[in-house]
Amino acid sequence: METTNQHRAERVWRRGEHVPELDGLRGFAILVVTLYRFGKGFPEETVIGRWIGFVLSQGDRGVDLFFVLSGFLITGILIDGKDRPHYFRNFIARRSLRIFPLYFCTLAALVIAARLVPEVAEMFSLPLGNQFYLWTYLVNVKMSLENQWCFGYLDHFWSLAVEEHFYLVWPFILYHARSTLTLRVTIGLAVLSAVSRVGYVLVSQHGVAADVLTIFRVDSLLIGAAVAVVARNPNALESLKKWMLIPFLVCTAVVAMGMALNKGLFTLTHTLWPTIWACILVWLMTANRGDKLARFFNLAVLRSLGKYSYAMYIFQNPLIPLMSAVLTATTFTAVTGDAVTSHLSYIGLMFALTYIAAVASWNLLERHFLKLKRYFPSV
Repeated sequence: METTNQHRAERVWRRGEHVPELDGLRGFAILVVTLYRFGKGFPEETVIGRWIGFVLSQGDRGVDLFFVLSGFLITGILIDGKDRPHYFRNFIARRSLRIFPLYFCTLAALVIAARLVPEVAEMFSLPLGNQFYLWTYLVNVKMSLENQWCFGYLDHFWSLAVEEHFYLVWPFILYHARSTLTLRVTIGLAVLSAVSRVGYVLVSQHGVAADVLTIFRVDSLLIGAAVAVVARNPNALESLKKWMLIPFLVCTAVVAMGMALNKGLFTLTHTLWPTIWACILVWLMTANRGDKLARFFNLAVLRSLGKYSYAMYIFQNPLIPLMSAVLTATTFTAVTGDAVTSHLSYIGLMFALTYIAAVASWNLLERHFLKLKRYFPSV
């Protein structure tokens, strides 16, 4: 009993240790994003349908949570390993082993399937016609130049491009920034990103670039990075916790106002949502393991989703057309007699298929490459 009580009194975050609750936070992100993907076009003929549709439509903000988490975790790894040998080589190698195998195998599988099956070629004609940008992580650049979502069922790869660009540039900035200036540099770049995005919106009538271009969306990652910098000083983290309620309430109020008025607020929500997530991240890190917040994000189901989140994110959109011959949002309407129930059934089945595909990907591909990380120690 005493051991259990001690465990519950432990702080969630300890520098250099694996934090299961952060896996759960990542799992929550993929949960809401996946529900958003499969919940598009939710029937709104009834009051309950409108409410469910509205809730599901906010799930794309899970991408902001992914950004904040990535910025936090990657920055922490880079700071902790700054004085170790092979700083750049080890970081790039470890990121490559995590990201590239599944990403490039997915692209290769689609190209091969398109050559063998005409229906697949038709389904993915848009992305296959822009392959150069997919293979080079320039999806978001192409979208910005064309000012349109031009990759069809691979449109969501824009966020993978943003993260990859961050991974390529951020290590060099951190390495050359003096420790005493790291937080200022991080916050300054985040503000610059947000201000430049708002400025672009004001002069461009909100082109697609405002939503996808790296320089306009990197503020989310930098907000997470700022938390990581502060976390290297436990006293500073405790002090930050005391002030988190103010930005949380302000950002939540502004976001709610934008929803109520159906206004985009000049893309300010692209910064406000990451700030909300960052507040929750700080509260989680400074919580004890027995606290309700920590116990929620330590749920086995969320930790499991977090473990397979990368593959789930990649697979969710392509599965929609691939399964359309046998499974759509209206498949169960004749059986249930209700469009809301039919769409909920569709969401549940597609979620399950995405999870199963991700588990298979992990066991057949990803974990084997991850074993190679031992040759590139980070800390």
